[in-house]
Amino acid sequence: LCHECGVCTAYCPRDAKPASVMAALRDYSITHYAVPGFMARAMSDAKYLPLLLALPALIFLVALASLGNLAALPEGEIVYTKFMPTLYVELIFNAAAALSVAGGAAGGVRYWRAMRRQMGGNRTFHWSALLPTLRAILRHKGFGECEERPVGTRKTYRGHLYRSHLAAFYGFVGLGVTTVSVAIGIYVFGYLTPWPLWHPVKILGNVSGLALLAAIAVLIYRRIADAERAGKSTYSDRLFLGLLLLTTLTGYLSELFRLAELPAAAYPVYFIHLVFVFVLIVYLPYSKFAHVMYRTVAMLHAMGAAPASRDAPGRSDVATA
Repeated sequence: LCHECGVCTAYCPRDAKPASVMAALRDYSITHYAVPGFMARAMSDAKYLPLLLALPALIFLVALASLGNLAALPEGEIVYTKFMPTLYVELIFNAAAALSVAGGAAGGVRYWRAMRRQMGGNRTFHWSALLPTLRAILRHKGFGECEERPVGTRKTYRGHLYRSHLAAFYGFVGLGVTTVSVAIGIYVFGYLTPWPLWHPVKILGNVSGLALLAAIAVLIYRRIADAERAGKSTYSDRLFLGLLLLTTLTGYLSELFRLAELPAAAYPVYFIHLVFVFVLIVYLPYSKFAHVMYRTVAMLHAMGAAPASRDAPGRSDVATA
């Protein structure tokens, strides 16, 4: 099995563009196993994008209207919690994320059962496989195999992939840690935002955002510069990179406009930022981001073989989606 998509490499013609083949298979797999399926179809078709953006926009507009901030912006110092209180943001995102997690879990279960049927049904989940799987994900070891064990003879554009993906992965993790840390600071210690730029959590967020932007820039550039070797990008690829880029940029612009004391720009940009964050996080099980979930499930499945084979070299890198 190919460590990236889970499909036997014999099905990949030696002269085919592996990235295009893998991307198409990944998109098909996500659409096939997603629960509910119409969400994955919507995320894979550009004509549904306005509706996908309109849903969170409408939710946040209703929240602003109930607060009286729809017709007039808060006066005085720019504080985003005066515009959209933290409690409202938490309630909206937690409720939506709960539905998203339920759908993602259902899709993961369907995928696990399909792998068991396809591969003999003799593998079961082992808690002992969890730690090695997480370690393999954090190390990104499998990405080295794109060069060590290439599919076919065609040169690929993947020489940059390990470092770029690593920067994107840890940049996103850093932003997640920043968000959780801010929530802990507010609810546990009563340390209200905005926090100063020199605060360690603020520094972590800004550095993580820069790492993510750098990775996105490299990925976009290489897709353009190496289009012949990389193959045609799918809509889900472009949408995912676009969402990552716009979410990060609007986050930085929200910070910049706040520091520049420009409320007429700061609050609308912050609203747009919330919409992009919603689309990126809540629709995760149905976008290219779903490979985080499906790849992890596949790695756990691969590690669920007989104990003697779990420690086989490269075993934890067999993955999907």
